[in-house]
Amino acid sequence: MKKEKLKLKDTIAKEKRHWVRITNSCNNNCLFCLDKENQDGTFVSFQEIVKEFKKGLSLGAKRVIISGGDPTIHPDIFKIIKKANSIGYSHVQMISNGRMLAYGDFAKKLKEAGLDEITISMHSHIKEKLEKMTQIKGSYDQAMRGLINALKYKFIVSVDIVINKINYKTLGDSLKFFIKLGVSEFDLLYVIPFGSAWKNRKKLFFSPEKAKDYLDKAFELSDNPDLFIWTNRLPAIFLEGYEHLIQNPIKLKDEVNGTQKEFEAYIFNNKERNCKGERCKYCFMKDFCSDLEAIKKEGKLTSKTEPICISKKKVKKYTFKLDKKFDVYNFLDFYIQHRYFVKSLRCTNCRYNNNCSGAHIEKIRKEGFKILKPIKE
Repeated sequence: MKKEKLKLKDTIAKEKRHWVRITNSCNNNCLFCLDKENQDGTFVSFQEIVKEFKKGLSLGAKRVIISGGDPTIHPDIFKIIKKANSIGYSHVQMISNGRMLAYGDFAKKLKEAGLDEITISMHSHIKEKLEKMTQIKGSYDQAMRGLINALKYKFIVSVDIVINKINYKTLGDSLKFFIKLGVSEFDLLYVIPFGSAWKNRKKLFFSPEKAKDYLDKAFELSDNPDLFIWTNRLPAIFLEGYEHLIQNPIKLKDEVNGTQKEFEAYIFNNKERNCKGERCKYCFMKDFCSDLEAIKKEGKLTSKTEPICISKKKVKKYTFKLDKKFDVYNFLDFYIQHRYFVKSLRCTNCRYNNNCSGAHIEKIRKEGFKILKPIKE
């Protein structure tokens, strides 16, 4: 069942979708908001939104994801959804904190406009915890009514939860609570060091080693064949025993989208990314960035090989060379295929730990961390 679910999730992950931001404003003030620096209270014009819709279709996308800020506060939200349908999208999804769905027939109007799916950010089932994270009194009651209305009007409903120091101990209980309401799909996001999250890092960041027992209680729910649990940016090392939850490597392309020019400015103009420094150790992309630094310094980079606990055979080496035609997406493809290796927490007890990268991410996803057998002194 896990293999079948993994295959289905990979198929979904590879579907072309186009993200369109329609607001630079939000009615929450989340401690971990990654977008805080871009929120100036404005709305994207209808004309610009339509242009983005058409761009997505030209790139082959059939699914569009409308986001913000919070898209529900855009004055033309119903008109925007109708337009997405009329110009050719077969599936329209929206990501929201759900608060506006608590009002009157707002949810009904979204359905009538043609919205297919809504992802609601509900970071805890406990009022005090949620409002500590959103920093808005009353946001819990509104979001809960919004979630119930979304289920009432038969949307495809999923719940986003950003895992952090405030909510990780009750994560499993939160999932069980929302499952009882009728939610069957969850996206568990790992807090990362950007935007407000970095500013509030002392309140948010936690040791995943200490949290593993709590996280496992949530992950074990994924054995239910009627549930879909996704992870987003969650380090693979903390998913031992639940390898089917490891995010598809292709999703790294979403991390590069929007930052391509920054990476290439580093390669061609020696301009360091603004985020470089202390926050790197908390970042999901740290190994990719390290490889980028290595190829800039050495001019080429060779594929990694499997550890001796798996195989002692020599394998064909692949090399990526830096040239004037460098493209960050081509380099990312090389990284995913030949350099994206991960280790088990158990590997810290291996005599070769300091000189070993672990095993390729796809091998771990398919065969599990159990293939890694630490060699002790």
